[in-house]
Amino acid sequence: MGLNLNQRTDDQQLTNADLQAVRQLVVEFTTRFLQTKDLSPIIKDLYAKDFINRYLKAKSNVLGRSSTLDFVPGVFYNSSLFAEASSEDWLRFYTAANNFMFFGIESLIKKSRDGAKIKPEDMYPSTVQTLLNTNANLSNMIVNKGSSKAVSSVEEMQKATAILEQAAALMREHTAGGPPLNLKEDELMKAMQDDKYFKPLVRTIDDKFFGFTSGTELIFINTPILFRLIIVKTNNKLEILWAEPSRDI
Repeated sequence: MGLNLNQRTDDQQLTNADLQAVRQLVVEFTTRFLQTKDLSPIIKDLYAKDFINRYLKAKSNVLGRSSTLDFVPGVFYNSSLFAEASSEDWLRFYTAANNFMFFGIESLIKKSRDGAKIKPEDMYPSTVQTLLNTNANLSNMIVNKGSSKAVSSVEEMQKATAILEQAAALMREHTAGGPPLNLKEDELMKAMQDDKYFKPLVRTIDDKFFGFTSGTELIFINTPILFRLIIVKTNNKLEILWAEPSRDI
């Protein structure tokens, strides 16, 4: 994501009720993504309603017009797009990129059950790899072949988005069948309680991160499908502020 986050160094502790609610949100994010294989309805129901506009405003306030930034692993864009692309373009781009990353993670989980070492090219079928290689902005998403061409115009963003959506459609056909994880909520909740990987990190921000005022608490937490969430509590409601695939995949 690349956002600078000035924060206090002391860890904050969640109340038991908030901790339970955060874990429940993670479980809902996880189970719904596995069931639907589409981030769109999750964004509608579980995200902060203005999250993409907050992202754009926060980024554009601290970066110049010629900065190159990473969006998801293997995809870069030019900061000039903050002013040039619409929030609808950004939302579609975000959804398509993370849907595509989800399918790779799902494949990784399935294929790694037997303990075999998985290479990036094992995570997507050849048809999908060939499709992405037709676009210079996306050709490094699966296998890093060298320097990436940043998305630098609205037209390039829209073309990359369309290809990612096409790739996701191919992956839905390729991965038809049951999800790779047990979807029983009680078992997922227990797994999160027992594994330090799922321990939430709470930070109190000192600047206007995503447009929130100083003193706002943000919760960072990993999910069973290797996405990392940023959660904010406003008006006594927990909402997802951002979700992105782990950079350690």
